[in-house]
Amino acid sequence: MSIGLRSWALMLVGFSILAAFSVYRFFPANPSVNDVLSDGSRLILVETDSFEVSAAVISMFERDGETGAWRLAGDNAPARVGRNGLGWGHTFRQLAEVGEPIKQEGDKRAPAGVFKLGRSFGLNSEKLPDYMQLEDGQHFCVDDVASENYSQIVPVDHVPAGTSGERMWEIGLYKRGMVVDYPTDRAAKSGSCIFLHVWRTPQTPTVGCVAADEETVARLQKWVNEASAGAWIAIVPKGARDRLRLRLAE
Repeated sequence: MSIGLRSWALMLVGFSILAAFSVYRFFPANPSVNDVLSDGSRLILVETDSFEVSAAVISMFERDGETGAWRLAGDNAPARVGRNGLGWGHTFRQLAEVGEPIKQEGDKRAPAGVFKLGRSFGLNSEKLPDYMQLEDGQHFCVDDVASENYSQIVPVDHVPAGTSGERMWEIGLYKRGMVVDYPTDRAAKSGSCIFLHVWRTPQTPTVGCVAADEETVARLQKWVNEASAGAWIAIVPKGARDRLRLRLAE
């Protein structure tokens, strides 16, 4: 082989390796969610029958510390997700099979995947750690993809007039809730302002969140805030649960 051909061959091998590395880095093959859950001791599982339905069931799992086996805790409860069901959250899009939706801003789907739970919030004061009491003008969740504050909760005067978002202190369904730390992507318009909150009725779906009756939400707030090592929420159709590799004792 001539020097010129050998150089071209080496360059092609190099580009192939770089391309393979890039694909692995950004689209890993079926990652183990148990690695994601390595620092959690409590998990809320929200399961639907398919990607297209809003009816769901909430189950609670816990373990000792960060290394014990997951075990069922507490009673199951009915819940609702998005009006159009579920769509894979963008960080789990590599798990989608042909025809399965990917979560997008405004699609009225809740994101499927596993996400860390953030602060509890509500309209009234509560004795919970790091509790966020919603106040007039102070808690505006931005759902405007044109805003650099996309999917953040900020005072309303921190964003320009006309910015689209939720005035959380005016929403009765937010009387109790928890923030889902959904790792959104503004460029991909992958969804924003994801919460677990009180439902309107047992038959009423959400526009992209998870909702349950007020007693259940109150119980989950207390239970999550007692976690010794953080808490997570898994949202998934039953038929796709194996792809998340959740090893849960039932």
